[in-house]
Amino acid sequence: MCIAQNRPLPPPSDPEAIQADTLVGAYYFPGWSRDDRWYCIKALDDVLHPLLGYYREGDPTVADWHIKWALEHGISFFAFDYYSFQGSEMLEEALQAMLRCRSIDQFKFCLNWCNHQEPETQDAEELRRFGDVVIDAYLTHPSYLRIDGKPVLMILGGYSFVKTLGVDGAAQAFGRFEERCREAGLPGVYLVSCEGFIDGAEAVSRGLEAGIDAFCLYNYPYAGSSVTSPGGEYAEMSYEHLIEQGRGLWEHWRGLTDGRFWPTVMPGWDRRPWTKDQDLRRVGSTAELFERSLSWAKDAVNADRVVMIEAWNEWGEGSVLEPSVEGRFSYLEAVRRVFCPGVERPESEAPAPEDRPDVPLPRVDRWGFSFGTEGWTPTRLGDFRQTTGCIEGVALDNDPAISSPKTYLPCEEYSAIAVRMRAWADAAASTETETGEVFWSTTRGGLSQSRSVTFQVPLDGEWRTHVIPVADHPGWTGTVDSLRLDPVGRPGVRFQIDSVTILP
Repeated sequence: MCIAQNRPLPPPSDPEAIQADTLVGAYYFPGWSRDDRWYCIKALDDVLHPLLGYYREGDPTVADWHIKWALEHGISFFAFDYYSFQGSEMLEEALQAMLRCRSIDQFKFCLNWCNHQEPETQDAEELRRFGDVVIDAYLTHPSYLRIDGKPVLMILGGYSFVKTLGVDGAAQAFGRFEERCREAGLPGVYLVSCEGFIDGAEAVSRGLEAGIDAFCLYNYPYAGSSVTSPGGEYAEMSYEHLIEQGRGLWEHWRGLTDGRFWPTVMPGWDRRPWTKDQDLRRVGSTAELFERSLSWAKDAVNADRVVMIEAWNEWGEGSVLEPSVEGRFSYLEAVRRVFCPGVERPESEAPAPEDRPDVPLPRVDRWGFSFGTEGWTPTRLGDFRQTTGCIEGVALDNDPAISSPKTYLPCEEYSAIAVRMRAWADAAASTETETGEVFWSTTRGGLSQSRSVTFQVPLDGEWRTHVIPVADHPGWTGTVDSLRLDPVGRPGVRFQIDSVTILP
């Protein structure tokens, strides 16, 4: 049983920290500050679900639970995925909540700067702006992770600075950042480039020459497969194959970097909540296999003695160390067995089921557009707006569309989609028609031609209700989670839609 999201999560008892013989870090993905981020997790019954409930980042109590569980199993620090561009901060709620939680003095953290912009934007000015935001606010914090007294700064794709500026230019930019750290009372900075696409020993050598201290990988889910990125067809490969690929990558990178490499272990990979039927899934992950990979990583550490785990809470990717309803503490216990040998302890405390926050899935089957666009969003449409009880717009090309907000409806309970609308074009004859199309996605399948039905739209400006049958369509199965309506297929056509209704 779950409760409403607005009931406070009860605080945990004080952590009983144990000491690992290796510095074990977990990447922390800050993507859970809104209820709707959890919908895709809750809607699937065969993926992992958080033992803490559908929590909201930004609550220091959530951070206290996470830190308690980490400390009680030998996790030394979180590397927060930190999003910043041109001096901005994004998705920082979890990080700032952790700094306000009561147990922060027992734990460490560092930043993993996720600079997902084009490589050419990674220049000295961007690094300066980044320093303006983070040096005083985070790097000087007493709980910030340090190596040789220096704050650890991980940069996702840090080699981009070398690509953009060259070795000398990157060395100057990194040197100025280090100088600013010293001005803030720190002994410098320890730069870790979190890579995946450096090609060869020469590039690594250039990075080291520019001032990068160590390298690591964020993850490697597609290693040894023909899949290079999401967006294709669904495929499956074994988790055991994944960890073997990881071990090979560590050995390769350790050789490339002359030992200046931190191995990363993945607990799993299953992106169905986010990419549905269009990605590679690693099947067969178990705590025992995860423990095997951790042992290999422990044997592969360099003098820094750091092992990374990806990730604490990548729930949308099924790469999760945080306790789940399904596995409880089994993956954390594997960490404890490998890195805290000889330490035995009972299972950690967890909130009672009735105390775990919930997020109800929205279930809407009619939109009347009397008070705004009701969450529908346009693509390739001009002058899109709500007016006089309807929405309207003009097609900018041959593929205009409006997309619904999330709604979770069992297909078996519905038989048709009704659209009340009218359309016209200044140059069109009253007898002309256009083709409209309704698409839908389900919790297991994304928008595609295999889940769509077309209908004819006269361009005479007359109101009509188009009833589009779907009950016998082979793609109308499972649970619908969104609609897309392509009202017309010609640029310059105007339309108004009075309502969209999914009929029983």
